[in-house]
Amino acid sequence: MLANSNRVVTGYHGTSVQGAAAIVHDADFQLSQNDYDWIGHGLYFWEHAPYRAWEWARQKYVTDAAVVEAEIELGHCLDLTDIRYTRAVRLAFDGLREAYAARSMALPVNRGKARRLDCLVINYVAEYVFPECETVRAPFLEGLPILEGSGILSSSRIQIVVRKPRGAIKSVRLARKVEEEEA
Repeated sequence: MLANSNRVVTGYHGTSVQGAAAIVHDADFQLSQNDYDWIGHGLYFWEHAPYRAWEWARQKYVTDAAVVEAEIELGHCLDLTDIRYTRAVRLAFDGLREAYAARSMALPVNRGKARRLDCLVINYVAEYVFPECETVRAPFLEGLPILEGSGILSSSRIQIVVRKPRGAIKSVRLARKVEEEEA
């Protein structure tokens, strides 16, 4: 069973102006259901990272970019920033690999930013191993080294996926616009 965390974090979700209005005014959350989502299906947020959210939104929506700021209660969180649940994820992967092999099916693979295997495994863990899962939280190392030989990368972050928004998202508002020069 997942531990129940009362921890509340601030998350930033990059979207279009229209998408932001639907979220803020109507609580209309469009959960991502792509088979390549990094840490499974749900509503994606950058934890405490408004600049990264704005950067992503501008890359995708250009002049129609917006960012929503949300207070998120992690609740029953599959938190992969620590080792507590990594064994359960590995055991789920081993079971899925055996099930696919028994049916002579190939498992999906991760290629670049298309994380099909990760998505399959995390969705399986969140639906069948820990069905109480409300959020998933994981670190992602991405980008170029910020210094020669550095292990610190330019776009690394903590990503949160809210699988059950009605219980986890406590408040939403439009985020303060960050000018490109600030980022």
